[in-house]
Amino acid sequence: MTRFRAAGIHLGLSAAVISAVFLIVYMLWYPGDLFGSAGGRELFLLILAVDLTIGPLVTFIIFVPGKRGLVFDLWVIAILQVSFLLYGVWSLSESRPVYIVFVKDRFELARASQIPDSVLEEAKMNRLTDLSWTGPELRGVRFPTDPDEQFKIAVSGMAGVDIHCYPQYHVPYDSVRGAVAKSSRELASLVKYNPGLDPAALAKSVKRAEADVRYLPLRAGKVDLTVLVDAKNGEVLRLDAVKPWEYQ
Repeated sequence: MTRFRAAGIHLGLSAAVISAVFLIVYMLWYPGDLFGSAGGRELFLLILAVDLTIGPLVTFIIFVPGKRGLVFDLWVIAILQVSFLLYGVWSLSESRPVYIVFVKDRFELARASQIPDSVLEEAKMNRLTDLSWTGPELRGVRFPTDPDEQFKIAVSGMAGVDIHCYPQYHVPYDSVRGAVAKSSRELASLVKYNPGLDPAALAKSVKRAEADVRYLPLRAGKVDLTVLVDAKNGEVLRLDAVKPWEYQ
């Protein structure tokens, strides 16, 4: 076997494994436009670049037929490659979106890593079993009335962990649909943030007339998204990469 063939076989196996990882990441953990806006693309490309470098490229460099200790070297490469892949997958899973929460006049994205451990322990929740692995769940929030709880949320918010990261304050999305519809905005107002945008075409992409579709911003991380909603009942129709406001 030549080094070209050995590296080619290694590349094929690596590509098959990474393709399976991509399907899980894109279809389940970071669905649709969340893949780009919530950092899934950057993390996955880093895994792809380093994993393919550690594996097939190093195999090509060190592979010499009949070389003493070659099998040991290949095992070391395989172990390093698998270790990095597992670490990358773990990083992606920790950052995966688990909730999309309506808060006042917008949506907020909560990641698995943002849910405080103390909250999970108090609610007897487990990060591995009780937080979604199949895409973010839609929720609303119920603001606490107790002054002490309000103060804690305010302090936590200043530290970057706001109320949407506390599942004990979540309510079913159906209970906030009316508020979502009331707070939503006309598609035409998106044009000033997205020159050249056709609101009618955007509405048509979700099989609605322009008057039947409105939107709210989603703070999603690196790039904020637009949530298209039904103007009458607040049903979420789609997350879109259209810029929702000037804070971008």
